[in-house]
Parts: sequence; C-alpha cells; structure tokens
Amino acid sequence: MNLGKVKLEKSQWRRLAFALEGRLSGQQALMEEPDISAATAQIMKNYEFYKIQKKRKESKGKFLSIDLESVGTTACRSLGPELVAHDTWKNLSMDHILRAAGLKRQNIELAKAVITARLLSPGSEAHTQRWIRYRSSIAELINTDLLNTKKDSVYDISDILLYYKEEIEKLLREKEATVFPRDSTLFLYDLTNTYFEGVCKGNSIAKRGDSKEKRSDCKLVTLALLVDSRGFPVFSQIYEGGKSEPITLLDLLDRLEKDVDKTLLTISPTLVMDKGIATKDNIALLKKRGYDYLVVERRKVQEDYLEEFAKAKNTFEKIIKKDNTIYFKKIKTEDGARLLTLSETKKEKEESMDTLKENRFLEDLTNLKKSIKKGNVRLKEKVGRRIGRIMERYPTVAKYYDITLVLDKSQKEAVTIKTTKKKTRDDRKILTGCYIIETTHKDMDAEEILKSYTMLTRVEKAFQSLKTDLGIRPIYHQKAERTRGHLFISVLAYHLLNSIEVNLKDKGCTKKWSTIRRQLSTHRRTTVIMTDRKGGIHHIRVSSTPESSHQEIYNLLDIKDPLKRIHLKL
Repeated sequence: MNLGKVKLEKSQWRRLAFALEGRLSGQQALMEEPDISAATAQIMKNYEFYKIQKKRKESKGKFLSIDLESVGTTACRSLGPELVAHDTWKNLSMDHILRAAGLKRQNIELAKAVITARLLSPGSEAHTQRWIRYRSSIAELINTDLLNTKKDSVYDISDILLYYKEEIEKLLREKEATVFPRDSTLFLYDLTNTYFEGVCKGNSIAKRGDSKEKRSDCKLVTLALLVDSRGFPVFSQIYEGGKSEPITLLDLLDRLEKDVDKTLLTISPTLVMDKGIATKDNIALLKKRGYDYLVVERRKVQEDYLEEFAKAKNTFEKIIKKDNTIYFKKIKTEDGARLLTLSETKKEKEESMDTLKENRFLEDLTNLKKSIKKGNVRLKEKVGRRIGRIMERYPTVAKYYDITLVLDKSQKEAVTIKTTKKKTRDDRKILTGCYIIETTHKDMDAEEILKSYTMLTRVEKAFQSLKTDLGIRPIYHQKAERTRGHLFISVLAYHLLNSIEVNLKDKGCTKKWSTIRRQLSTHRRTTVIMTDRKGGIHHIRVSSTPESSHQEIYNLLDIKDPLKRIHLKL
C-alpha cells in the first residue's frame, strides 16, 4: 500500500497504521484524532483509485489518442442515495410484495421510482417526474423507459398503490418481521395531522381542527400510525382533519384483529398510547377486547398521589440520562399496576410555561385594577365582563385564583378587585412534570414499564420523519383520493427509511437518514465526452469513484454499484 507523502509526525505513524488497518477491515474508531482521520481518508481515497487503475491495466484495455481539450461531461445524476434505496428495496422484496398484491411489472417499476423519489427528494408530482428524468440515476437502476415518465403517470401510480393499500401493508409487515425480528410485542399507536395549501372545496377529508403544527388557518388531514417496537409501521389509517383521537381506537382494534397474521403474533400485543387516546371508555374497550396496554390516563390521577410525588426525589427509584433524570415508583392495583413518574425535564418545561401564563394573567388583572382606580371602567357589569375575558384567556392559571370584586356603597360601581391564590396552586407546583403510567402488566418490572412507555417516541419519530424528510407537509391536493395516495406513498417511503436506519443501527452506526442522504449526495453518475485523433466522439457513462465517506456506508450495508461502464462512439 503506497502511502505517498504522510504529513504526520513519526510518533503518530503507529496510530495511522491502526487506523488504516481498521478501514481496510471495514471499521472506523469512534474517537479517532482529526489529523489521523484526515490522513487515513486521503490514503484510502488514493488506494481505492489505485486498485481500480490496477484492475484496468490487468485487463485488455482500449487505448486511444484523445484531445484533452475536448474532454467534458454531461448528464450528471445523483447515484449514492439511489444505491442505498435500491438495495433496501431489494432486501424488503418490494417487487415481490407489489406483484403479490396485484400490481403489474410496469406499475411496480414506476412505483419504485416514485417511492424512491419521496425518500430522496420529496415534492409534488411534477417535481417527482422532473427528478426521475433529469436529476437522478434511478431510471438506470430500474428501467431507462422511466425517463419518459409523464406527470399523469405519477398520479396514476398513486391511485394504484392506494387501491392495494391494505394488502401491501400486510405483506410488508410479514416481510419486516422476518428481516428485522422484534424483541417484544409492543405496538405503539398515535395520530398526527398536517395542513393543506388552498381552499380544498372538493376535498371531503380536508377539515378544520386543532393543528399540531399551529396552522389553524388551514384545513387539515389526520394520519394514524400503529408501529412496532422497532419503528416499522404495522399499518396506517387516514382520517379527515380534526378527527377526535379517542374514537379512532375502535377502528384500530377492528383492523388489528382482521388484518394481522396470527402466525406472527404468538401472544396478543401490548398497545402503548398517550393520554390523547386513553379515555376511560377506551381503557374499558381494551379490557373488553382482551388487550394488554400501557397508557397515561386523561383524568388527573396524579392528585391522588400528591404526598408520594412531594417526596419523589428522596423516595423513588431514578434513572439518570444525559439530559434528564426520571424518578419512578411502581404501585400494584387490582387490575394491574401504576408507575408514578416524575421527569425533571418535563417539570422544568411545565413550570416555565406556567410561570409565563401566570405572570401575564396577574399583569392583566393589575392593569384592570389601575383602570378602575383611574375611573376608566367602573360599572360592575363592565368590570365583571373584563374579569371574565381575562379568565377565559388564561383558563389553566385562573382556576388557581379567587377574584373578588369590591363595590362602592351603591353596589353599582367597582372600587377595586382582590386576588387570592388558592392552596391548590401549591399542589400544582408539586405535580408539574408528574404523570402516571397505567398498565395491565402487574408483574412487569418498574424500569421495564418506563422503558416500554417511552418507546412511544418511536411513533413520534415516524411522524417527524414523515414531515421533515418525506415531505407530507403541506399538502396541495384538492381531491380526497389524491391526498390519501400522497400520504400512503410517504408511509411506504418511511418503511425504506426505517429499514436503512435500523440496519445501520444493528451494525453500530447511529446516523440518521438525512445525514446519509446528504453524505452520499456527492456520489454521481456522469457521461464523459471526448474526441479521439480521428475525430470520433466517445460518450462514456460511468459512476464516480466512491470517496471514503461513501465507501464507509456502502461497506456497512454491503452495497455494490450494479451499473456498468457504457461506451458509445458517435
């Protein structure tokens, strides 16, 4: 291995040797020194190029006299992220799944291109069509006929995939359970919504509601996901915007019992949900259907354990994390167990919000008091209305205060107002950051209950990826079925995204898809044009040599570039 010029002190050569040995075996030290890392990367880049050149020399090469001034490039397309998506598609047997669901070959090829586009460069149908034709090498990896893809074809494949949605999700679920075995039977359920651009007059599922993205000015659509313990979607449901979260549970249980292959679940799954869904009626429904669960109840059961929470930091068990400390105590109940939980991070956040609202509430009351004193507002009815508006503005704070209107002798005009803090305000301070996890698993270890409930972040991660990496917001479609198709394609793209991240995580790499996509974006497929001595024009379609950062990912995922060098002489 020719090292070339090594710009390192001799004392660092031994560490350089270890670093090179690691790269050659497909590994990289986590705490590698920057100088060593830079030198190693440069040597490996030269080495990979040397290997390619040596291989070419050993083969029967074609030698021509070329006019160097004529050398140029054209049709430069993205290749790196496409190779990862292509390999993941193959590992999940997506061609077989779509064929088994009922799609024809040409539809499968277009579906692959469109879903890959959503994973790599999310956008409108027009954007997807341009990306396939002019920016990506995906057509070379699938079928070059895709370069003639029209915008209407992208709409059509959306409709076709939606038609076979339930069967595709069922087959995907079965495949993922074998490729990425679960370590538990936890199923995590949650809902999110995203907003539309436009009036959506003809879109029956575009409705007003409480936007999780603070876009109450727009109509919404709701997406529900049930994911397993490794973050893979079990299935998805699409509802109109503003759909009440609790009433979707019945649909979930019906679909679960109808759709999930019993051979994959030797025992009934445990459902994990947040308090938005866990109403008293829904908990009764879960018990009636025979499901185990882990939930945070909507009702304020924390108040029943005020004394325990007041002593939490001295008497509870605790887990110290990098950015949070969680205190917890398990209490057995007749039907299962409750885990009293106090999160320091949650407490700080809630106290900060409470203090801000309380200060504004008291400031508004003080301003009203000044107006009364100046005589700007005195009539009992008007002052009462002003107090009512202030209490409506800050309902979470106002309930902790008694406000008394002091009247003059005539009992018609206000003299001032008196504000008295209730004892329950101090109780609220004790209970900030506190919540109670309720479960049917009476014998489950306290720490395991906490760990299982916090897995709910995996469905939150899925929603975050769908919104930030896979472009489900905003939605521009003005028809309900096109909206459903748009969301389902994003869910299918998330299956690929999660497969990539889980595969890397299993091999010790915690990089997110957004990082991988950015890192591989510089690996390209290009046509080199040159003119020989006799005036012949040569077009050579070739993949660029992977850089060390590219090769590191390819080695982890065992990816090889299947595209060959193509030489055309004109």
